[in-house]
Amino acid sequence: MSISTQATPIQNPTPSDSHCVVDLSLNNTELYAGCEIEIVAGRANLKTPVAEAVELVGANISKWVSDRDVRETVTLTGPMAVWSYLVVFHAVVHAFREVQYNDGRNGSVVVARHG
Repeated sequence: MSISTQATPIQNPTPSDSHCVVDLSLNNTELYAGCEIEIVAGRANLKTPVAEAVELVGANISKWVSDRDVRETVTLTGPMAVWSYLVVFHAVVHAFREVQYNDGRNGSVVVARHG
């Protein structure tokens, strides 16, 4: 997945970056690969049933995590339903030393830290 420290989908230019940012919005085509997304009145909407989307997003984020050489810090951000945050958090919480959340207004806060 495309990962970097900018505000694009899953961000991280290389698998060895120590701080990754995952945009959970529907703009992240890599995270939602396999899901059907439609634009209505300029707004992205998920057409894939949630139960199916959970499986697809879970597989996509798991692949991304396994491709990371360094797993220090990951920041989760972007507007999306709670189920997506739960799926992604579950995949990253024990893979990264630190998980942060950034709502785009108040800065990043640590939501999990190991060791």
